[in-house]
Amino acid sequence: MVKDKHKVIYILTNSRALTSNKTQSLHKRLVKDLRQVAAEEGIKFLLISRSDSTLRGHYPLETSVIYNELKKEGEIDGEIIIPFFLEGGRFTFSDIHYVKERDILVPVGQTEFARDAVFGYKASNLKEWIEEKTEGQFSVNQVTSIPLKMLRKQDIKGILDILLEIKNFNKIIINAVDYTDLKIFLVALSKSINRGKKFLFRTAASFVQVIGGINPKPLLRKKTLYPKGKPSTPGLIFIGSYVQKTTQQMKKLAELSNLKWVEWDVSQVRTQKTLSAEIDRVKFEIKKGFNLGKDVCVYTSREYYKKDFQNKNSDKYLIFSSRISEGLTKVIKDLTIKPSFLVAKGGITSSDIGVKGLNVKRAMAMGQIQPGIPVWKLGSESRFPGLPYIIFPGNVGKDDTLKRVIEILRE
Repeated sequence: MVKDKHKVIYILTNSRALTSNKTQSLHKRLVKDLRQVAAEEGIKFLLISRSDSTLRGHYPLETSVIYNELKKEGEIDGEIIIPFFLEGGRFTFSDIHYVKERDILVPVGQTEFARDAVFGYKASNLKEWIEEKTEGQFSVNQVTSIPLKMLRKQDIKGILDILLEIKNFNKIIINAVDYTDLKIFLVALSKSINRGKKFLFRTAASFVQVIGGINPKPLLRKKTLYPKGKPSTPGLIFIGSYVQKTTQQMKKLAELSNLKWVEWDVSQVRTQKTLSAEIDRVKFEIKKGFNLGKDVCVYTSREYYKKDFQNKNSDKYLIFSSRISEGLTKVIKDLTIKPSFLVAKGGITSSDIGVKGLNVKRAMAMGQIQPGIPVWKLGSESRFPGLPYIIFPGNVGKDDTLKRVIEILRE
């Protein structure tokens, strides 16, 4: 892994789908392995806990576990938190995190994401959010932030001075509404690291692009995805995300012709017998659609039985969700026809389908087909080598973005 020529290596954990205990065990093992490999190769690494831009996930559990493992080789001064994600419409200013919904910026604590059945919260101000999630271990007054005013003035010295004062794994919020804000912060951050400061990062996707020096590429088109020509077989779409944005995108997708819809009845996962029957039914419907020459869209029923799983950090809800995803994965494993493309909508859905269903061990990120929507080129070890696999987050895009992705793949 460390001999790879690329600057950034992304290790897919799908930890948001795991229970707290499994997440803790996985992160302990992951950091132990990273430390061991780094020691063997004589290299250093920066560890970024890549998280959800709408603040859902096992926080502070994940970074606390990472911290406890990393500090065995030296103290970690602070945790830098950057949920800014330009392509997804996630902005932070005056320490408040916002989600862009159509043309309105909504404080994140007022969105449906804050009402998540497992990872819900109340605060929109990130200082208050940290206090809430750490249950007072880090109070509002303890949390430091880098304001936009300092970034826009390019006050590198002022930002550096703040970073040099951070200790005891305290938290630092970075306000950002544009990539330029992150680039200016990175100058001060680099100087602080060169002076011996050590930080752990909890960020959304945009920071990874900046710190990795990844230059933006033009959006992918059909000719880039299929340099030897697109196969004649139909494509396959899986929709597991149940957020309102996804439901709105499904309605726009329905405007396209030559598309067969197959509903995955989530109530059928409650017993192994009914789950097996539902898997067989969905496989039959996909085959029928393919035989008719139609792209097929398999989607989970929109009523997600949240009424049964309202307790915060409910492992029961996570287990229920994972069984749905496992069922979708089984469908992929049993496919006898290689689709011309595969779109998976939803973070947990796309991860499980990729790793468990397609048996992906290593994939190259080709770029983005639309802002915030990456495409993997699957490796030779996968179930369908060379297949364009579109990773479509549930909370990203405009109402017509899913429709536009399919139009591009059909061009």
